[in-house]
Amino acid sequence: MDWNTYHTEDITERYVYRYLSFEKLVHFLITGSLYLARLDRFEDNLEGITPYDIIELMARLKTKEKPKNPNSKIPDDIQNNLINYSRKTLAEIQKKLSEIQKKRFICCWFLGDVESMGMWDLYAPSGFVIRFERKYFQTIIKRGVQIPENIKTGLDLIVAGKVVYQNFDKMIKNEKQSLLKYSVFRKHLAFKHEEEYRLVGFHSSLIDKSGFDYKLGTIQDLEFDIYANPRMNTLSFTTYSEIIKQYSEKHKLLESKLKTLLELRDLKFN
Repeated sequence: MDWNTYHTEDITERYVYRYLSFEKLVHFLITGSLYLARLDRFEDNLEGITPYDIIELMARLKTKEKPKNPNSKIPDDIQNNLINYSRKTLAEIQKKLSEIQKKRFICCWFLGDVESMGMWDLYAPSGFVIRFERKYFQTIIKRGVQIPENIKTGLDLIVAGKVVYQNFDKMIKNEKQSLLKYSVFRKHLAFKHEEEYRLVGFHSSLIDKSGFDYKLGTIQDLEFDIYANPRMNTLSFTTYSEIIKQYSEKHKLLESKLKTLLELRDLKFN
């Protein structure tokens, strides 16, 4: 298995955050592993698309049906041929994208210096966050390439890096500038709020597997913090704290740094 980074030299943010449910947190604490889900399981179904296919997609979507007010000067047979060609092209893009997505496996993180309320609400409304220092995180991902469990996954390449957000509507004017070494690090500008840093596993063939565990190491040897949702009540926080101790004495559950700010209006100071 080979290793690489992508689009990391200009990163200024210190941390990466993984917003997750309690079940996923426990899985991480038990295994010391990150789950890389197959790309076709993600909400954004254009993951992995190339600039050329984006341009084709935008053009063919406009001509896949006969217009309500067709140009009377264009013969029906030419109009029908255009429609058939557009539908054929769209089907080819679908097939190509599907095959690419079934060979890519992703673990998504938020890149930032502070927690994101938007990410809390979207991905862990009653959950938790794991926080690593980004440079240290890259180091242990690279080290994991040599771990026997990771080698057994059959992945050919692991790449860690920052997602590039692009306006697909303007791609036709910027095709060359929009090229990326790894298309899997491209997302539509509409997802910019995620500020995503991702770990990507590349597989050379199509396999019937929904994901892989990528082991970082023994949990007691890893340096990271666990924070509770800033809206979590005291009873839940205490209960989860005791449960987490059973999996790691070293990594205690911490109050979110946003909690006091959210509760300021109701705090008693006298």
